[in-house]
Amino acid sequence: MGAEARQLELPRIDFSGVDPSAPGAGEWAAVRAQVVDALATFGCFDAHYPALTPDLRAAFFDGAVKKLFALPDDAKRRNTCSPDRPLFGYLGSMAGFTNAYESLAISDRVEPERVRAFADLMWPGGDNAAFCEAVHGAARRIAELEESVQRMVMEGLGVPEYHDAMRESMRHVFRMARYNAPGGDAEGKEVRYGTHQDCSMLTVVCQHAVDGLEVQTGDGEWIHFRPSSPASLVVIAGNELRAWTNDRVRAPFHRVTVGGDVARYSAILFALPGLKIQAPDELVDEEHPPRFKPHCNDDFMHFCVAHGARHEDRLKDFCGV
Repeated sequence: MGAEARQLELPRIDFSGVDPSAPGAGEWAAVRAQVVDALATFGCFDAHYPALTPDLRAAFFDGAVKKLFALPDDAKRRNTCSPDRPLFGYLGSMAGFTNAYESLAISDRVEPERVRAFADLMWPGGDNAAFCEAVHGAARRIAELEESVQRMVMEGLGVPEYHDAMRESMRHVFRMARYNAPGGDAEGKEVRYGTHQDCSMLTVVCQHAVDGLEVQTGDGEWIHFRPSSPASLVVIAGNELRAWTNDRVRAPFHRVTVGGDVARYSAILFALPGLKIQAPDELVDEEHPPRFKPHCNDDFMHFCVAHGARHEDRLKDFCGV
């Protein structure tokens, strides 16, 4: 697997004093400063986010996600990927993906009707009310954190006026994933999702019970994420936020490794911008010349799919100046 991850830690930021519905109130300004610093330095952080309660997490993972992955493969494949949206559906048991990893996705908006349509696709004619309530409840809380962080970044960089338009354009992919454990006589951990950067503005990861996320620092060291609390989520900057901020934010390489004999489950919310990605004029000057050409997220995602997104700077390859 290569060099072992050292016992480093991600920055921990406490969001318990932040109300997503009241930007600027409470601990907002203090948390904002920590968020901007963490994303500039590490490109990610450990968010203590008690709004996603233990009951919500348990209902989501134990009552919904595990039920989802117990379905036969034929049922899961109904969550299809189309040629123009190659990463918006079921991944697993197909070319390019190991059988030890699979995931399904609810796309575009984190709304009750989207969740119901997904559930009806998986269990046609079934009583899916409990599944829908658990999935929407968790996804909504995670999306609230993502929006707060995006707003904080724009405020912290002095360009808050761009937030509303970006938010209106945003699509979400809410992906539920299972990473099988090596089990048997396997020693150590095995890679279940290889080293990559995300094509998103922001990604929020919620893991259940089993660790596995590893993040690479700027000097090449690996941080093995261990949640600082039962309320932890991981916020990761994607390449599109890196481009939009004119390289003021890092988009870290990361991977998933799993050991032992217990499968790892996680939920990942990807925030994908619908607007053309171009650094605002306010973020371009003599000290910060343009680093990337304007582009659309769909085009960048197709480029990454076509060329592979593993451990290479695909953003620079695609649109670097």
